[in-house]
Amino acid sequence: MSTSRRVRPLAALALAASAVGSLLVTAPAASASSYRDACLDSVGTRTSANGWVIPARNFQYGSRGVCVREIQLDLLSLVDVDDADVDGFVDGIFGTKTDDYVKEFQSKAHLQPDGVVGPRTWEALISRTTD
Repeated sequence: MSTSRRVRPLAALALAASAVGSLLVTAPAASASSYRDACLDSVGTRTSANGWVIPARNFQYGSRGVCVREIQLDLLSLVDVDDADVDGFVDGIFGTKTDDYVKEFQSKAHLQPDGVVGPRTWEALISRTTD
């Protein structure tokens, strides 16, 4: 009899752990807007020429942090990121691949493809990824 009492709590614990595990697996990925809010909180804001609220800093090769994560997440939806580059692309590090995709986006948006995410590039990114 005592054996069955021990099994039930363990079974209940396993069931609860399974439920929690499935919640973790199905939790939504971070969105551009959540990264954007964190970015704006971390670096402050400024207003672009067309009235968009954009980060108060420019970002380029070598930059790191939550704002770079937002840039990378935006780029995933705006340029054709190679399948081989998708895994691990949103890492918050503005490296060679991010630089290349920023320049590709800038060209498509009729901006100077210099790899610097400044006011005009921020505005173009945000205007295309905001509902």
